[in-house]
Amino acid sequence: MCDFDIIVIVSDLFALIRYFAELPWVEEVVAKGNTKATVVSNEGLRFDLRVVPPDSYGNLLQHFTGSKQHNVALRENAVRRKLSISEYGVQDVESGKVYTDRTEEALYKRLGYVWIPPELRENMGELEAAREDRLPQLLELGDIRGDLHSHSTWSSDGKNTIEEMAREARRLGRAYLAVTDHSHYLREGRLEAQNRELDAVQERLGRFKLLKGIEVNIKADGSVDVPDDVLAERDWVMASVHSGFDKDLTERVLAAMDNRHIDCIGHLTGRKLNRRAPAGVDLERIVEKALETGTFLEINAQPDRLDLRDAHARLAGEAGVKIAISSDSHQISALSNLEFGVAQARRAWLGPEQILNARSWGEVKRLLKRS
Repeated sequence: MCDFDIIVIVSDLFALIRYFAELPWVEEVVAKGNTKATVVSNEGLRFDLRVVPPDSYGNLLQHFTGSKQHNVALRENAVRRKLSISEYGVQDVESGKVYTDRTEEALYKRLGYVWIPPELRENMGELEAAREDRLPQLLELGDIRGDLHSHSTWSSDGKNTIEEMAREARRLGRAYLAVTDHSHYLREGRLEAQNRELDAVQERLGRFKLLKGIEVNIKADGSVDVPDDVLAERDWVMASVHSGFDKDLTERVLAAMDNRHIDCIGHLTGRKLNRRAPAGVDLERIVEKALETGTFLEINAQPDRLDLRDAHARLAGEAGVKIAISSDSHQISALSNLEFGVAQARRAWLGPEQILNARSWGEVKRLLKRS
């Protein structure tokens, strides 16, 4: 059963709780008290309503947005200072006095920390960093300048034309879009025909930059399915594994990164959430090779991929590998998926400097290994 927590500040606690328990979609009232109520909806969803006065809102909000591991560590550190933390306030154990805070920022300050963004609350070093005021400046969606992985109707699974994709990307505030249709759909003269369409659309788009990209397949031996002389003519080359995940993925990716025309490895582990488990990879070797060859790694922002996962992206980013956050969109509605990739990057402690496409295309181009 799904469980949703609703936090509310209100002047008339009893009236709100009574109203909540009597909503027409409520199938069952599990519990009802002076400050909270729990109900089950007619669709089988569980809702917990917690009501507090404004002075305690910061305490309750932090309690429900910190992970269990983060909150346990926070409480253990507070015990050493003779403090007891609950969702209702911070109690001085010796005096018995309870302190409440209207905001999370005030609560963390009371406990000796700068405010910790919710994405970092995993007990992965954030408390020490917050105490020493050295938390990273996290990436924001507004930092993203362009999208380096998208598909059009030139791929059989693409739903929109190049021009439709480009215009939507521009409407979303992007400055450039790489059209990276699958290589196996661009044979027998189709790549040349696509180039002509890209040129024609570019003329109608003004300053918005439309990049001639391609997504090539990494084969079982680590080679790719497009000749180097063709790749050399593309602005941007994604290389991805799409089949044979039971074969040695690490060696295949390492071999592909040796190709000077491969700019970025897409959705590294090939996972599809709830459908396909991630393939095992030796991430440390791949990160080392990425640094050696100047190859970038991708956070694929498709909601069912989010690949690299946050721990892998953090390791790569801290090692110095630049990460491209890409929508891998196959229709215009999916271009906005970049926000999921940004959220993944934030969980990975990544800031704008570590994200490749938080730069202009001119700056990205200068970082390519073939430039």
